[in-house]
Amino acid sequence: MAGRLLLDIGPAAGPHGARGIGSYVRGLVESIVGWPAERQETVWAVGLPGRTLAEFNNRGVAAQSLAWRPFDIGVALGRIAFGRAAGQARASVFHATDPHRPWVPGKVRHIVTVYDLIPLREPAMIASWRPHDRFVYRRYLKGVVGSDMIVAISNATADDLVSLLGVSRDRIHIVYPVVRPGPLIARTPPSEPTFLCVGALDVHKQPELAVWALAAFRKKRGAGQLRFIGPSSAAERSALLDLAERLGVGKYVRIEGRIPDERLDAAYASATTLLATSRVEGFGLPAVEAVFRGVPVIALDISATRETLTGAATLTSSDPEAIAAAMAAPSSPDVAAVSALRDRFSARAAGEALWAAYERLLGE
Repeated sequence: MAGRLLLDIGPAAGPHGARGIGSYVRGLVESIVGWPAERQETVWAVGLPGRTLAEFNNRGVAAQSLAWRPFDIGVALGRIAFGRAAGQARASVFHATDPHRPWVPGKVRHIVTVYDLIPLREPAMIASWRPHDRFVYRRYLKGVVGSDMIVAISNATADDLVSLLGVSRDRIHIVYPVVRPGPLIARTPPSEPTFLCVGALDVHKQPELAVWALAAFRKKRGAGQLRFIGPSSAAERSALLDLAERLGVGKYVRIEGRIPDERLDAAYASATTLLATSRVEGFGLPAVEAVFRGVPVIALDISATRETLTGAATLTSSDPEAIAAAMAAPSSPDVAAVSALRDRFSARAAGEALWAAYERLLGE
């Protein structure tokens, strides 16, 4: 096979390293390590000096300038770093994985990973960004449309690429995230029903809907509390807590911010149910993590959850009363469905899908 590919693994070591984009890129690295040696030799990596580069042995190119986040000077430095790395690796294809670094080196073909197009579905989100952030995102979308191939993390994202950007479906390859099973922690039922929301308090995740559902649940059951775990701004926290106070459940809503992995595992173990109230998602990692740990999941019936949680979760409408009714009768994930999802979101499955994409472009 002719050609060599350079993969940007920078997100695995950046601010998104623990979750989200960084977790996805680490999954790609894990899947590549499982390939036969002759396949591995076709892939080089560029990123910050660190352990992920070590997994590529002598096929890693360290770029210290990637330590600068791209919202400012890092945008330009990223393009320079990628160009030098592509030359050093003698790569004919570059795989861009970070939407915050929309620049790709010249004179090489390129693959772009698309996680979601939520900002295009949420105009208020884009309106809240700085002009510089909007500029970077437009450059990213331009790179997506002009790329030689797109790796999407779900069919839901692929459908958005077709409908919102007019991308031809035959240019899109689906490579699902690698979702790790997580540690085996015994489930510890809480003293009263405890509902968990994991993720940022972004507008599309509709955290207020979870608060309304808690109020409806407590009205009928007289018990229950709600925990929010994930990043948030002071304004988001204040608005959500104000709503909880108005609904009479202020004492029963906790916003805990980011927490270490071991505390998150403990939160899953003690949760009655995980609530996923997003109206749109590219994938929905916390819900899949929860079902892998045996936690009942209640999610809105949207395209992403139908794709990623089939048979393993309770899907409902966005009506708070309907959600509260599901909260009152949580259903443990179906064992067979969870087993199928473990196979679907494994490193082996991701590796096969990724190689199919790479093989197509490197062989042309």
